[in-house]
Amino acid sequence: MPYWRLSSFYFFYFGLLGCISPYWGLFLDSQGMSVLEIAQLVALFGVTRIFAPMLWGALADRTGKPMWLLRIGSGLCAISFSTIFWAEGFNQLAIIVVLYGFFWAAVLPQFEVITLNYLSGQMGLYARIRLWGSIGFIVMVWGLGFLFDWISVATLPVFMLSLIAAIFLSSFAISEPQIYINNTDTAGRFRSSISVAVVAFFAACFLMQVSHGAYYTFFSLFLEAHAYSKSQIGFLWAVGVIAEVIIFMVMTRLASRFGMRQLLLASLLIAAGRWYLTGHWVDSLLLMFVLQITHAATFGIMHAVSMHYLYEFFKGPHQGKGQSLYSGLAYGAGSAFGAYFAGILWDRFDPVFMFEMSAVAAFLGFLLVWRFIKR
Repeated sequence: MPYWRLSSFYFFYFGLLGCISPYWGLFLDSQGMSVLEIAQLVALFGVTRIFAPMLWGALADRTGKPMWLLRIGSGLCAISFSTIFWAEGFNQLAIIVVLYGFFWAAVLPQFEVITLNYLSGQMGLYARIRLWGSIGFIVMVWGLGFLFDWISVATLPVFMLSLIAAIFLSSFAISEPQIYINNTDTAGRFRSSISVAVVAFFAACFLMQVSHGAYYTFFSLFLEAHAYSKSQIGFLWAVGVIAEVIIFMVMTRLASRFGMRQLLLASLLIAAGRWYLTGHWVDSLLLMFVLQITHAATFGIMHAVSMHYLYEFFKGPHQGKGQSLYSGLAYGAGSAFGAYFAGILWDRFDPVFMFEMSAVAAFLGFLLVWRFIKR
C-alpha cells in the first residue's frame, strides 16, 4: 500500500484548497469584483462540478483507469488556469473558472476511488492518509495568511498554479489499482443501488454544502469587515483544519463507539449551531476560535462518514459513478447554490441573515438523516 505516495497527493490537493477557500474571495475583491460577482464566480465553479464529475466517473468506470484520467484532468487544469495571468474582467475570469472546474472535476473523485481500492475500504487507514490533506491545507492557509500581510493577495494565482503542477507530477508516482470492470447492464445495476436511504444521504450532503456556501465564499471577507487581519484570518482557518486532523486520527474509535449514523447526525446538528453563532458573535475572537474547532465535525466527520456510506452504497464497477454523483450533488450543486444564495442574502439583507439561513440548511439535513437513514 503506497502510503506516502497517496498521502503526498492529498497534501498538494488540499494545500490548493488552502489557497482557495480563505483567499479566493479576497483575491477577487482585489480584482475589483463586487459581492454578487464573487458569488457568481464561486457558483460557476460549483456548477461545473455538477455534471463534469459524472462524465469523468463514467469514463473511469468504463475504462478502469481512473489514474490515467486523473493525470489528463490535472494536466489540462494547469494549462487552463495558467491563463489567469492575462485575464481581465468578470467574463474572462468566468471562462477560466469554468474550464478549470471542468478539468478539476476529474481529480478528487477518481483519487478517492484509487485510495479506497488500495485500502479495501478500511476507513481507519483512509483517515490516516487523508489527514495529510488537512496538513497541506494548514501549511498553505497559515503560511499565506502571514505572507499576505506583507505582499498583495493578487499574487495568489502563483501559489495555486504551483500546487496544481505538483498534483500533476505526484500523480505519476502512483500506479493504477486493479479495479473490477463489468460493462454489462451497468446502468440498470447502478439504478438498483439507489434507495430511499441513498437519496436522503445525498440530499443531506447537498444541504450540508449549501450551509457551507457562506463560509467558504465570504467568511474571510466577513472577518476582514470586522477588522481581522489576514494573519488572524489565516490562523482561524488553520485552527479548523488542525481540529479536522485530530478527528481523522481518532475517527476509527469514534465510529466504533458511536456508529456512523450518530456521527452523521451530530455533524449536521453541530453545523447548524456553528453557522448561527458565527453570524451573531463574529466580534469575539475567542468564540470564533472555538467555532473553528467545530470544523472537525462539520467537515472532518462528515467527509469520513460520507466515504463510508459511499463505499457501502456503491460496489464494484459503480464506485466511480457513486463518487462522482456525490461530488456533483454535494460539492457541485450544493456549493454552487450555497455560494450564489449567500451572495444574494449578503447583498439584499446582511451577512448575519446569510449565516442564519446556513444554519437552517444544515438543520434540514439533520432532519432528513434522522427520518430516513436508520443505520
